[in-house]
Amino acid sequence: MICLPAIAKREGCALLQPASDINDSSDNNDSTSSDAINVKSMLDALGGCVECADDDSMNTLMVTTAMMGPVYGVMRNNRDWLVKRGVSPEDASYFVGRSYLSMVQDAERDCRNPKRFDALIEEQTPGGLNEQSLGNLKKQDVFGSYDRAMDAVLSRLQGKSDGSLPPNP
Repeated sequence: MICLPAIAKREGCALLQPASDINDSSDNNDSTSSDAINVKSMLDALGGCVECADDDSMNTLMVTTAMMGPVYGVMRNNRDWLVKRGVSPEDASYFVGRSYLSMVQDAERDCRNPKRFDALIEEQTPGGLNEQSLGNLKKQDVFGSYDRAMDAVLSRLQGKSDGSLPPNP
């Protein structure tokens, strides 16, 4: 089981492995299965829970938790960019924090729907600033860089490497 600090604030999602197998009725007297169901229920009440069938799926899901630092790095970069252009550090920090909070809250609504993030991207105004920014980031292979960083984290979790990537050429 992996619980993040956000669980304590009821704002995160835990990973549970082994899965509780709620639908398995072959042995209703199994206290281990009952305990797992109780743990899942508790974690759901604390913010959410994703059950992992095995170590591989748990390691894969854990990669997302390693994206916290990069998200904060993007936010810091956004703040620093604003400050370089004359915005006070306090206003820049506040505005960036509140803006990203709003974006994440929008993304969290209906997040069990696998099409949710696609829909949010599709609703960007055609020819608008958000659509243009997304296109510019795609042209710069920012998402490919994220994929490579996530692959490196997974490789470290699997014990295949130290998770380091070579510098860009």
